[in-house]
Amino acid sequence: MKTPIFLPSLIFVSIFGLAAVVCAQTPQTPPSADPCACGPGRNPKVDAALKACESELGGTPGHPVARELIDKCMEAKGFKRPPGPPPGSGNPPPPPPTSGS
Repeated sequence: MKTPIFLPSLIFVSIFGLAAVVCAQTPQTPPSADPCACGPGRNPKVDAALKACESELGGTPGHPVARELIDKCMEAKGFKRPPGPPPGSGNPPPPPPTSGS
């Protein structure tokens, strides 16, 4: 018995249709203007306070404000900088405090 010629094309169309249904049901993440906005440690309130401090202190992209002045402004707005280097700076984390026994 000979296989009908349309059977391979029918199988191909069925597989393609099944793949389209699976892709349509997969939840998609919405695109963001800032690719780092969803990353860990990002807080919109902190970002807004940083922008406000930079504009209050007269910072521009060509002439950034000194880190100490930004830190003082952020503390005045209620955000205290954590001790140690910023995350991802390439430096190892500080050693844990030792108890003096």
